[in-house]
Amino acid sequence: MLETIVQISGVGPKHWNAFQVTSPGGIPFAGYVCRQESAWLGTLAVTQLAGEERLEFIPAMPKISYPYERHPDGTRLVISAPQNIVDARFNLKLDGTCIIFYALRDKQNQALEIIPRTRLLPVLGHSRWGDWNALLAEALPDRTPVERAVREQNVVLAFELWGYRNPHLIRYDTPLALTLHTVIRERKVASYRLLADLAHRYGLDLIPSIEVVEPSAEALVSAYRRWQAEMERRNLAAGEETYVEEGAVLMLSTPRTATYFKCKPPSIEEIHFQPDQHIGKEHIQQAILKLLEGGHDPAADPAIEPLLAELEKDFDALEVQGQRKLVERVWQDFMIEQARQEWLKQQVAESGIDPAERVALLRHLSAHYAKSEMSWVYNTLKALYG
Repeated sequence: MLETIVQISGVGPKHWNAFQVTSPGGIPFAGYVCRQESAWLGTLAVTQLAGEERLEFIPAMPKISYPYERHPDGTRLVISAPQNIVDARFNLKLDGTCIIFYALRDKQNQALEIIPRTRLLPVLGHSRWGDWNALLAEALPDRTPVERAVREQNVVLAFELWGYRNPHLIRYDTPLALTLHTVIRERKVASYRLLADLAHRYGLDLIPSIEVVEPSAEALVSAYRRWQAEMERRNLAAGEETYVEEGAVLMLSTPRTATYFKCKPPSIEEIHFQPDQHIGKEHIQQAILKLLEGGHDPAADPAIEPLLAELEKDFDALEVQGQRKLVERVWQDFMIEQARQEWLKQQVAESGIDPAERVALLRHLSAHYAKSEMSWVYNTLKALYG
């Protein structure tokens, strides 16, 4: 079956990871998930459902590229709008975990179950590094509207789960939210009109648009550069190692489909096209998050090699090896931080105090932590328990 999947997709076998799982509703299914950084990224090739052999491709959120082209004299920003473009806009890029809702369907195309997942896993999982099901339940107590949309519209929906309860690079004041940013129908990203119509019809929180742009090449390039500069200004104003803007997504829509391009401020842009681009602490932290959301468990496999391999998806292998000491230091800091959080959770559990009783809990914990550590304790409690 894998050979057939490779022939259809054009993606080599080394990029397809086998899985065999049971859905939250109790349906066993198996197949492969694509890990190639391409339009096939995250695609599920389901080869068995409830004991019956089949082959069905279920799309995920495709990789979004930058609108840069390599030339002998360097890289150039080139944005080509489709001839039948009807809408061009920049949407805010939220910094969180991509949560994808899709349907397991029988041979008659009837939805058996609507399942949430992260980009590289077939079902939403739990690990010591992140209880995605608990966070999703907190952000979306009632899944009925989302499940209705997937069933009735025969689509895959991609949301961002973001906020300080799911910490990433960007610092948010919002505890936790789930925001719709992409609709995929028949393996194609749907236009903004279809995205907005679906969000309105089912009452889903929609990604905000920050500017609608004239759909000419000159206007798009000008707006792209302007937003890069503005987001960079906001990040610099926030202070050292503090980021408030992760970027934007340029969405070019025809009547039914859309094309996406990433637009990030230079301070956090992943422009591995440029020869002077170097791996920084933030790049390594982002790579660690990708590993965790892809199901990697550092407790079971604390070696540095998976992280190096993740970085090599965005940077030259020699550059990654040249920065190995920095990668090892950031990885060690991450492991120490996780150990500190595990210890804090143990202290909370042993205290018997409800985490919602924050004042009493902090008073109790002050006997276990130095005064200089209490700011970390307070912020970590907020991230862990809301």
